[in-house]
Amino acid sequence: PCSCRWLEVQMVTLTCTQRWVQYLQLLQESIWPGGVLPAVPKPPRTEEQKKATAEQALQSLMGILPNVIQEILGTSKCRMSWNLVLESLSQPVINRHLVFCLLDILLEFLVLKDSSKEPEAAAATPCACSGPDKSVPAL
Repeated sequence: PCSCRWLEVQMVTLTCTQRWVQYLQLLQESIWPGGVLPAVPKPPRTEEQKKATAEQALQSLMGILPNVIQEILGTSKCRMSWNLVLESLSQPVINRHLVFCLLDILLEFLVLKDSSKEPEAAAATPCACSGPDKSVPAL
């Protein structure tokens, strides 16, 4: 029961409005650094760079799991599971599908079905990642 509540809180935090704003800002900055498209494409990454990035991503993903889950499942199973996720995300077809699904969710979120009710509900729902001193810059 405790881990289910943890997962619910994490999902609310990861999908709140403030986080979506951050995600979109990061996406905008990665595509248009400084608001301008790069004149020349980045050089392709070497295999060593790809492996280093994958290892760094794996370490970051392992860090978000609570110790209790790692103890129950075992560190090697957790690493293997996250490795499978990372390998899946390196597939172009899966990436395209994921991007289209996320865009579909984002459009559904942005295009309000009932404009008179949903903004009030969205404004009334607090975000777990915000506090009285945290502000979110506009896009």
